[in-house]
Amino acid sequence: MGRDAAGRSHEGTLETERLVLRPWREQDAGSLYRFAEDPEIKAVEGLGHASRTVQDSLRAIREVLMADESYAITIKGGYPHDEAVGAIALRHDLAGIEFGEDEVSIGYWLARPFWGKGYVPEAARELIRHAFEDLGAKAVWAGVFDGNERSERVLKKLGMRRQRDVVQARGELARADEEAKEMHLSRLTREQWEAARSADPTTSSYVAGQQAEAATLLHRLPYVAYVRSGGQTGADRGGLDAAREEGVPICGWCPPGGLAEDLPEPPGVMALYPELKEGSADGYVERTALNVRDAHATLIVSPGGLEPNSGTEMTERFARQMGRPCLVVEGIEDADDAWRWLQRVGRGITLNVAGPRESKLPGIHDLTRDVVAELLRRDRSLQQAWERIDWSKA
Repeated sequence: MGRDAAGRSHEGTLETERLVLRPWREQDAGSLYRFAEDPEIKAVEGLGHASRTVQDSLRAIREVLMADESYAITIKGGYPHDEAVGAIALRHDLAGIEFGEDEVSIGYWLARPFWGKGYVPEAARELIRHAFEDLGAKAVWAGVFDGNERSERVLKKLGMRRQRDVVQARGELARADEEAKEMHLSRLTREQWEAARSADPTTSSYVAGQQAEAATLLHRLPYVAYVRSGGQTGADRGGLDAAREEGVPICGWCPPGGLAEDLPEPPGVMALYPELKEGSADGYVERTALNVRDAHATLIVSPGGLEPNSGTEMTERFARQMGRPCLVVEGIEDADDAWRWLQRVGRGITLNVAGPRESKLPGIHDLTRDVVAELLRRDRSLQQAWERIDWSKA
């Protein structure tokens, strides 16, 4: 162990995005002593007595951990600097099974304060890469004692496939009351690893490219992806008409038969806006609630504020009760405030537009259309500006 097919030594360090895997040192005895009190670490073969004294921890480092292809797990930028918080290693045996020169097993432990952060899968992926690419291994094995669901999940993340079970004690220095337990053996072949990596590359350059693409994609998304309303006269249709004029898709719930104050007979408002869907309950209450529910945010255009006990006031109440962002504006003079609000809500949203019907407030259709169209034009202008950026040089 410790040499590849060409005989080159691999006694140095391995690095991942967040970790450094380095050889164990005698100076790590203090860290090992502090963490080895945990029963999970005591159960590791050769570490059963490491928590008794610092000298016992030093002996464990010398006799167990300072072996070929055995690494201390350290966290980049961690405190204390370069502290060993876990161990990971490759060996030629597992559970009494001797492997050939082209097969290895992987084992690891991590101090409890660092669980749940993804450090073990990150370290294991790098060591598996090292085994296949640098050491020329054809298969990597791992063993997990029955009931250790945490480690089982790690092996699944690594792409390992369960092969067989054996009965194995936890090692001569394990706790005295430890009984023999069933161990599940899993394996990852070089062919399986290469196929998985081709399907989902994990090289640093690939990951960096994916992250850069994600960042640019987010910036290119419009703030408003859909405009939604119930299709009533007035503000509802003003929002839908603005979206159509600006090329933004529309949607929404309407009452059965497409009921609207000026279109009482089927197909009602659906003749004007076939994108709308019928609800199941008569009247306007259900479709009001559904449109709030199925939108990320609601914009209400209502000069003079909300009329008490009106459908518009009901819209605001539904939004509040459902935890949806809601903004009430009075007209085009509030466009700047509405634009800042929209940017805080987020990108790629469905915007519900509501307000009074035309019979209650003549001119509200045109006013709402102007407000929504202004927001959509600002949105489009921003996306066009992002498109002009050369992201390869950004």
